[in-house]
Amino acid sequence: MFFILSVIIGVLGALPYFFTKHATNKGAVVLVLAIVYSLLNLFLIYTNLPHTASPLLGGFSVLIFLCWSLTAAISFSMSKERTHAIWFPALVAILWIVVAVSGSEIFNASKYASLIGKINDKTEKHWSQEIQPIDQNHIRLVPEELAISLAKTVLSQDGSTLGSQYPLATRFITLQKIKNEYWYIIPLDFNSYNVWTKSNGVPAYVKVSATDPYAKPILVNNKKLVYTPEAYFGKNLERHIYWKYINYRLTDFSFEEDDNSNVYWVITVMKPSIAYWGDVIEGVVLINPENGEDEFVSWEKLKDKKYAWIDRVVPKTLVQEYINYWGNLKDGWWNSVWSNINLLASETPTMNYSNSGKCIFVSPVTSTNQSDESMTGLMYTDANTGKFTYYTTSGGATEQAIINAVNSMIAYKQYHASEQIVYENIYGKLSALVPVLGSNGNYQGLAIIQTDNKRLAFGTSPQDALTEYQKIVMSAGGQITTENTKELNEFKGKVDRIGWDISTNGKQYYLYFKEFSNSFIVNSNIQSELALTKEGDEVLIKYINSKQSCVPTISFKNITLNLIVSENQKSVIKQMENEKTGK
Repeated sequence: MFFILSVIIGVLGALPYFFTKHATNKGAVVLVLAIVYSLLNLFLIYTNLPHTASPLLGGFSVLIFLCWSLTAAISFSMSKERTHAIWFPALVAILWIVVAVSGSEIFNASKYASLIGKINDKTEKHWSQEIQPIDQNHIRLVPEELAISLAKTVLSQDGSTLGSQYPLATRFITLQKIKNEYWYIIPLDFNSYNVWTKSNGVPAYVKVSATDPYAKPILVNNKKLVYTPEAYFGKNLERHIYWKYINYRLTDFSFEEDDNSNVYWVITVMKPSIAYWGDVIEGVVLINPENGEDEFVSWEKLKDKKYAWIDRVVPKTLVQEYINYWGNLKDGWWNSVWSNINLLASETPTMNYSNSGKCIFVSPVTSTNQSDESMTGLMYTDANTGKFTYYTTSGGATEQAIINAVNSMIAYKQYHASEQIVYENIYGKLSALVPVLGSNGNYQGLAIIQTDNKRLAFGTSPQDALTEYQKIVMSAGGQITTENTKELNEFKGKVDRIGWDISTNGKQYYLYFKEFSNSFIVNSNIQSELALTKEGDEVLIKYINSKQSCVPTISFKNITLNLIVSENQKSVIKQMENEKTGK
């Protein structure tokens, strides 16, 4: 097929020479040009694999244009005057311009903006009213750079030379949920043509825990991966499926493992919807890398439980592209180039998993103003269905501001913030979790940043970081607040044990009750009567049900002491409680 198509384009490319004036032996020249063009096209098609998804035969119109341009130039040099051959490449150029203009943002602003779906009262919500608190069992502590570093260690263990022949194909690293655990899957691939010729397939791939930075990577070596991106000729992954899916744009090659330990290449299939732009997803192609069998799964068919293991259908690049279209063009093209009112842009989408196990992209949205360091909201995108939901926030730091804040705190230790920022609901606060790495790239701890004021806590373990974060948000001027009032509870009981410690955020008291499964942590700034509280006193506590070993407290009242409080003090306490509960 490569040869036949190359010959057809080559012949078409040479035909305009017949319009050359005063030329002799036109047939011979056309034949020579057709042969030369056919060989040139064979090389370009085989190496670049153009598709026909775009208007005017997509990339093939480029090859025809190149051939016609060369023919027109040769025709002009032979006749020394303008010939009609020039009209052939000119016609292609004119058609390109017409299609491009008809599909431009000037005439299609609403179409581009609506690719994301309708962002209205039903899909625009306030973050704190919807996002569930963090799942402490599945905190993603391992960023991609650390996962790759850990994966390399398993390739060289026990003096193995596997990595020299089959290096990690790091550009295909895939975060995935497998049997309720979170993993990075990293395929190996051929190092060279010589290795490929002497091998019957890539013998392994690597799994790295996404939640435990101390877990040993797993080398899965019971596979023979024949069809890979670095294989040659018909075994090359893209070339293997090229002709069958030539009418689609294939992107976002992911290497995934299903719940039965079978592996597949999952490739997103798209077509442009507005001239050359506005890609829309048609489905995915599944390829078995061991035998090359492929299956096209439409987006509608993906709802079948059979394909529930596929985590990501929507590419990260498409998520960011859709958000930017919406942010720039939702109020029209003229506003985007002249008025510049309420223009928004997406920062880097981060892949995460909700408490229900759904794979989502979380994209911070900010103003296009370069001097603006404030987040306006978060766009949540279901990576499997493509549904977008916009959550407004009460301010919040941008990605760069968060990373700068972490680095400024830990620089003296020669640590640095990873590029992975995961947004979570912690005690009703929009919080950013950033793994911290050492100078050697090893995991050193977790930083948690309160995005609205950039106050942050650091701990060598998630539990330490969460405990320190409790102290920060409970200290004066930064008490826990939540608009999700269903998480607010009351407890009345007699103190069985009381203890305390000192931190940079003040004195912290720990209260234990036999009737309560966990202990309470209370900051002395909440009530001064804490210092007078002892075992046996009856107290009333309002708290957020965080389900942690130390539950953060909103308010504290010692009923046994029943200290007299002035009307002015009552007013202040009431005001503080209202602020904490978002009333």
